Amino acid sequence: MAESNDNTITNPLEIPQLTSESIAFLVKAAKWGKFMAILGFIVTGLLLVSGMLMSFVLNTVQDEMIPLNTPFPPFVLSVFYILIAGIYIIPVIFLNSFCNNVIKGVNFSSTEYLTKSLKNLKNLFVFIGVSTVVVLTIYLIVLIIIGSAAIMSL
Repeated sequence: MAESNDNTITNPLEIPQLTSESIAFLVKAAKWGKFMAILGFIVTGLLLVSGMLMSFVLNTVQDEMIPLNTPFPPFVLSVFYILIAGIYIIPVIFLNSFCNNVIKGVNFSSTEYLTKSLKNLKNLFVFIGVSTVVVLTIYLIVLIIIGSAAIMSL
């Protein structure tokens, strides 16, 4: 591929074939990615089950045993867990699609599957990049609020 001095792609060219070494690297990455995707699906399932049980368990504990002094009702924590599971499943799906398409592409010698796999890999990195920026922005806003509150309390 033609690249400029600052490592940005200026004229993407098609690569006619992959070497056996690059295919082996892709397959190895797909196998490890599949392992991570399976773990991601398991964690997502646990988050969903925890979210659904959380409200029931906290209501039971609050009503029968110990009064919980929380500033919000127990179902809010349940909704939070389910929301986190919903966000967490998105990159797991992209990773799983990448892995499945790499394996299909290699097995069937199909550039269509390899192209789909690389599109899913791109989507995975875009999602992770955007979510990282969002989380860092939230951290910055929280730090500004806490800093302002600390200054005002002096």
